[in-house]
Amino acid sequence: MAPSSAMAFALLGMVMVLRERRLMLSFLPKVLLLVVAVVAGGKLFEFFSGVSLGVEELMVADPAMFGVVKKGRMSPITALNFLLICAAIYCLPRPKLRVWAGKISVAVLGISFVVMLGYLHGSPLLYGGTIIPVALPTATAFFLLGISVIAAAGPEQWPLRSWVGDSARPTLLRWFLPTAVIAALVEGFLRTNVLGQWDFNPALVAALSTLVHTVLVTMIISQVARLVGGRIDKAEAERNAAQEELLALNHDLERRIAERTRELSAKNHEMEEELTMARELQLALLPGSFPSVPNSAPNSESALRFFSLYHPAGAVSGDFFSVFPVSETAVGIFVCDVMGHGVRAALVTSMLRALLEQHSAGGQPDPGRLLTHINKGLNSILRNAGTTMYATAVMMIADAAKAELLYANAGHPKPLHLRRGAGQTLALETSERRGALGLFPGVQFATTRTTLEQGDLIMLFTDGLFEVENAEGDFYSQEDLLATVSRHSQLPTTRMFDQVLEDIHAFTHRRDFDDDVCVVGIEVARCLEPAGGRGAGSKGGVVPVTPTMEYF
Repeated sequence: MAPSSAMAFALLGMVMVLRERRLMLSFLPKVLLLVVAVVAGGKLFEFFSGVSLGVEELMVADPAMFGVVKKGRMSPITALNFLLICAAIYCLPRPKLRVWAGKISVAVLGISFVVMLGYLHGSPLLYGGTIIPVALPTATAFFLLGISVIAAAGPEQWPLRSWVGDSARPTLLRWFLPTAVIAALVEGFLRTNVLGQWDFNPALVAALSTLVHTVLVTMIISQVARLVGGRIDKAEAERNAAQEELLALNHDLERRIAERTRELSAKNHEMEEELTMARELQLALLPGSFPSVPNSAPNSESALRFFSLYHPAGAVSGDFFSVFPVSETAVGIFVCDVMGHGVRAALVTSMLRALLEQHSAGGQPDPGRLLTHINKGLNSILRNAGTTMYATAVMMIADAAKAELLYANAGHPKPLHLRRGAGQTLALETSERRGALGLFPGVQFATTRTTLEQGDLIMLFTDGLFEVENAEGDFYSQEDLLATVSRHSQLPTTRMFDQVLEDIHAFTHRRDFDDDVCVVGIEVARCLEPAGGRGAGSKGGVVPVTPTMEYF
């Protein structure tokens, strides 16, 4: 090995040490790589130009001769390898260039391997010619340095990425290629250095060489077959075991699903029965008949006539209404809408019904004062239950003798007053806007008064009637409902309700509603004389539900 080659290897060794200390991108490794590249480039310049730069004469003043070349000089093949390995090391710390580190190192390995094979077979490359040959230690050093650079590039870069993993390709490469190369080297060594030294017939030497090569290849193939076959058998056994386990899991899963389905079906059936009973009970709590005004009047001569529509969005509803007598000539009307719908809302409607009956008993109640008491009681119940819910409501007292309507509103949609004689449809306003029931215990609700005339119709409803949306995303507002009712106000009450519903269905293009719907109508058929007049009486009566009340 030439002194300049030894110096270059020493500098490259320092660079690799600095790389392990994470100093590859610092100033010193770059300088060392540059020095090695300059020395190697200078040697190539001397070889191709024939001009000596005199660098190596400083290290070897009087070298011996080997044939026509001087010893102690760097071979041009060595110089080329130094330039290649410097380029590979330069690419290592740079992510975009790292892919070239392995590829360049493979070229260095190939050149070094050829030189080592020459020594192995007793025919060193370039010896006896005019070109300085590569020494065996130099070729070995390059071979090891190339392997180091490939390892430093990492398993994700070529060529190591083809050798890493448990698949068939890297497994075959790891076992077949090294053993095949070793077998070829052993066969060549035996043929050249052992069999060739014996004074045998050339044909016998060739036959023995072929036999040795065949035995080695057979051993390699047997080993690879054993390894790969064992892996395949193991993978097959694992696949079969996994398949059997999967089948067992599927069978168990199907069984558990079937059991769970039966349980859910039973629970759903039980729940449906309970919801059906709850619906029947809720419907039973609604008025089964309407009062006759005055109590002594027959059904056909009642001064106030009532109509209702009731449509739960689910099995049970959060809407509720009640119509009850409060005096000989006056009737109370209560309509409420609990937040949401379903079982929770239905439970709150039951609470409201109980509170209504509790606070409306005894004498003619004041609507505002009645809502105040109901709000306080509902808030107390909900607070003790630790839940937050609310309900909107309207309470009315319609008096046929006084021809007046007293009402109070707790956050509910404004009822409509159809003054058919004047051709007007008005929303019933209140002097003060108050919140819903159940939120704040100290709210005081005010009572508002308006007059009634023969032919008038009061229409109460929940927001499920008008808060609907069509396929285009347009909403049917309370103003739209007012316009629709006004357009059909002169129709008979039953026909008017039917026509309003038809218009809403025509807007939404469907026959159902998204929320609970409750509509109550009070029509003033006639006004009564004050107490003591001909309208007074002692016998009571009720108006049947059948011709006036509809559940849909």
